[in-house]
Amino acid sequence: MATGLENLPKSSEERGAVLFRIVAPILSDLARSEENLSKLLTSQYAYINTLVRHIERFKGKRLRPAVLHLSARAFGGEARLACEVGALVEMLHLATLCHDDILDDAETRRNVETVNAKWGNKSAVMTGDILFSRAFEVLGRLDDPRPYKILSRVSRMICEGELLQIDSRFKVDLDEDAYFDLIEKKTAVLFGAAAELGALLAGAKESESKRLYAYGRRLGIAFQIVDDCLDLVGIEQTVGKSLGSDLKNGEPTLPIIHLLANSTGARKQELLTLFRPENGGPTRESLRPYLERAGSVDYALQIARAEIQRARDEIDFLPASSAKTALLEIPDYVLARTS
Repeated sequence: MATGLENLPKSSEERGAVLFRIVAPILSDLARSEENLSKLLTSQYAYINTLVRHIERFKGKRLRPAVLHLSARAFGGEARLACEVGALVEMLHLATLCHDDILDDAETRRNVETVNAKWGNKSAVMTGDILFSRAFEVLGRLDDPRPYKILSRVSRMICEGELLQIDSRFKVDLDEDAYFDLIEKKTAVLFGAAAELGALLAGAKESESKRLYAYGRRLGIAFQIVDDCLDLVGIEQTVGKSLGSDLKNGEPTLPIIHLLANSTGARKQELLTLFRPENGGPTRESLRPYLERAGSVDYALQIARAEIQRARDEIDFLPASSAKTALLEIPDYVLARTS
């Protein structure tokens, strides 16, 4: 039975080509942000430098800085501080990845050994903390206080989201409202902040920047839903990170919430038995027949598609430009991503 992920690009080259075409209008902006980020990921101490440089190997598609730069360009051109703030947004994202890998007992990310797997949890915790503190040290020196205010609030919300996720482990009665609150904090708010900051730095009105925040927030929600689906039915080599950690840790995802809510009788009891912590939780292989029978992955992807369309609607007011076109196309990449 179809999972809804059959038509995704299969190789990193295909995925990279799709995004490269989309972000063509801001390649020079992204390059400058990348230079700033590389300078920030250094230390005078050899061991610390090794750790933070290793984090740089988790380099993905820099989607959050891309959203920031495109939002800025959509309001009329290169924005002062955009390249610095884009680097800091990505630095905060890398810090959260470092901490996520500890919480998930993940061994690989981007096909690279995680910090916790290579050097242990203690070094990984402190590496993430260094990235957070370094980012806010730099934010505090900017002559525009808005990035500091927005990103400090977002960082607090991300931590809340992670704690909510820990609290929800093995809770088989979690509903969709609680799930969406969790992923908004854990994932969507940083996408929203990136889009909002790009607009603000380019001189947008507050009402306009809030529309961009809404765009980024909905984009982030869709991003996390797709990530949840990949954790269940993705291919580890293709995705490039450890999969199945959500199941192992008893963390709720939209397909699982749908599956449990739409199962009855003996099938429901079988699932509840599988999800008991003392039984170690289900495996991806044992759960797949249940997911296919209930259409739970398809259901989750339908929700992701609806969020994508709402994201596009949020920026309908923007005047035509290559940046707006790219912002409208990035959601397609999110839906097609496998990493």
